[in-house]
Amino acid sequence: MNVTDGDRPIDPIVWHGPMMREALARRDIGRVYQLLQRCGVPQRQIAARTGQGQSEVSAIVNGRQVQAYDVLERIADGLDIPRGYLGLAYSDDAVARALSSGSHGAEDDFMQRRGFLGLISKIVMGAALTQPELDLLAVGPATTPIPAHLGATDVDQVRALTAALRSYDAAHGGGSCRDAILAHTHWTQSLLHASATDDVRTRLLSAIAEAKTLAGWTAHDLGLQSDARRWLGQAVRDTREAGGPVHTAIVLYHLGRVPLDNDDPAEALKLFQLGQIAAQDSHSSLAVSLLLTHEALAYAHLGDTRQAMTALRRAEDEYAHATDDQHQELLRFFDHAALQTSAARIHSHLGLTDAAHRATAMERLRRALDQAPVDRVRQRAFNLTWMAVCTLAEGDLAGGVALGNQALDAVRAVQSTRLLDHLKPLQEQAGRHSGSDVQQLHHEVRLLRTAA
Repeated sequence: MNVTDGDRPIDPIVWHGPMMREALARRDIGRVYQLLQRCGVPQRQIAARTGQGQSEVSAIVNGRQVQAYDVLERIADGLDIPRGYLGLAYSDDAVARALSSGSHGAEDDFMQRRGFLGLISKIVMGAALTQPELDLLAVGPATTPIPAHLGATDVDQVRALTAALRSYDAAHGGGSCRDAILAHTHWTQSLLHASATDDVRTRLLSAIAEAKTLAGWTAHDLGLQSDARRWLGQAVRDTREAGGPVHTAIVLYHLGRVPLDNDDPAEALKLFQLGQIAAQDSHSSLAVSLLLTHEALAYAHLGDTRQAMTALRRAEDEYAHATDDQHQELLRFFDHAALQTSAARIHSHLGLTDAAHRATAMERLRRALDQAPVDRVRQRAFNLTWMAVCTLAEGDLAGGVALGNQALDAVRAVQSTRLLDHLKPLQEQAGRHSGSDVQQLHHEVRLLRTAA
């Protein structure tokens, strides 16, 4: 502004003196007015330019503090003080010019940085931001550039991050990390555009399949069956292209779990049997055991006790011969605790109608709860749920209620739709008994499942 009210304009050089710059940086407006008076600018001119009364200017000179953001803006604009000197945001027009300038030169970049510092100051002082100021903080959908050449170390880093996300999923459920897993999966897929040796490209395809398997598994954990099938279908294709039959078997195990956990054991059985072909081709006893275990579980869901027990015995025999399996790293999730959990689930399903299997299930569940690593929270929740079901079915209502409440606490700690679905047997079993405690458990399970 150049409102002079009959007085000469204020020389811009006034604002560059060290004492003035120090006062402006501290927002000591009283000191600023004093220094202006020393330069020959009277109080009435300051008042006219800033829209203040002369008595108000005098009060500021004599120690009244100026803290209101809008008053500071009016003072800066009225006296032609560069806003950045007071740590103020620039006007919307100035911000818009800074935004449109990009990085077209040092001067434009300087203006943008000054505007940004003023904007931060405005936020700290509690002033509302205008839309152009909000735009200055907006982050665009920029993507990370892929490396020109990919090496073995890059692939190792991809697999390490997948492993970390897999651990987080096991501890907290698919809902806790799905977005991060999807972003990671899209990034790994983009690495196919980088140049690489044939060996590195093969390893990359395998790493991509691991990421896609995790993306599919978290989708399954959240009840997103179509997404789960698509991601896992892509992973099957990638493992085939990479030439890794053991990896194909692992993906087919995950793919079979989707229909199995959604009340379609017949389709699951077909996928597990396809996985068994790949597992046999890989000569991995661990992979064979994994697929046989889940064939047995599918048979248990179908009510075929004979086939279920035959497949389980074969699975345990294969596992016993897998001590020197060269694919242990890929199958690290299928350890003895996981085998015990799967076996316990088989006996638990059969135990709903057969007391002998129920007793075996409870023994297996105890072992699984003792052996499972503490970070497998979701697996622990599954096992506690089935332990509660079997205990209630045995007539031990107090023990079943205690285990059921432990199971509910574990389920609440994990973001997993699949876990909530697996509470159905507990809800049904609790509903078969009278008594205030067991009925309260039934009520709590029903509320939790209904809310989801």
